[in-house]
Amino acid sequence: MSDTEKGGPGLEGVEGVELDDDVTVFDVGMFDGGAEGTGFHTKNNAKDPYQRSEVIQRTGAVDIRCTVVDIIHGAMSANSDCWATLMVLQFRFDPQKRARRIAAATIELRFDALDLDGETPEVEAISFDGNFSLMPSKQTESITKGATGTAGASYGANLGLEAKWEKTVNRETTDATTVSGGRFVVNNQPPNCVAKWTLLENKTLKSGIPASLRVAVLIKRRDERDFACLPKLEVRADRWTRVLEKFSGKMPEDDPVILKPSKKPTNKLMVYDTEELGSVVLQSLSDITFTTMIGDGLKNQV
Repeated sequence: MSDTEKGGPGLEGVEGVELDDDVTVFDVGMFDGGAEGTGFHTKNNAKDPYQRSEVIQRTGAVDIRCTVVDIIHGAMSANSDCWATLMVLQFRFDPQKRARRIAAATIELRFDALDLDGETPEVEAISFDGNFSLMPSKQTESITKGATGTAGASYGANLGLEAKWEKTVNRETTDATTVSGGRFVVNNQPPNCVAKWTLLENKTLKSGIPASLRVAVLIKRRDERDFACLPKLEVRADRWTRVLEKFSGKMPEDDPVILKPSKKPTNKLMVYDTEELGSVVLQSLSDITFTTMIGDGLKNQV
């Protein structure tokens, strides 16, 4: 096994990589690594650059994908002066080998105008806004602290008495997989134009983050011009996940997803009322899945 496979000296000194006892940190939007085809940033089709369906795609020991489920353009409400865009995105983290896992992931979607005189879109609402937990676990720990002392007689008498004091403390610790989301500004200047989610594994179980996450974002617009969504995904993998085994330096970020308000609604999850996008319950469009179990996995062939 090479040094790189061990997560040791082979990665030291590489810009953007931080090593600790258990994990390797890397930004899939910035670096190239892993098997053939890994790390190629996702580009827009020159013939049809608008609203591409594949936002991010990486292959390796863990395949990472972000795809567009729905993009709907319309109005916040029938009485509103603001336009709106609703985006639903699906993120997948699929291990291709046993014992491979992603320990943490941070997803950022930044929305911006394409023209200098265009209005900056505002992230009005997101699903999973706040802190959420799943797959909780409990663990009971017993900690014993003690000391030993000796008392004896001198002057040649070989008599001694040894005493030992011990104190045992029992405590129960809890842990869980967590998902947290929020809206943020850029350079301390409103409006909120960044949607962000962070996924953290249950550190006690070391079970990795969920295999699938579907999120929804509602964007408020003040004009009907085309605008951009700039995706960024940073993941922290266990040291044995060899997605960085072949490092070739810094890569360009993925192309922005260019959103065109004149495009027709996709309506894959439901038929949306384009005049009342502000009334859509974003959490109802979202989902989080660790794995999908097949109920009838055994079949008899006649």
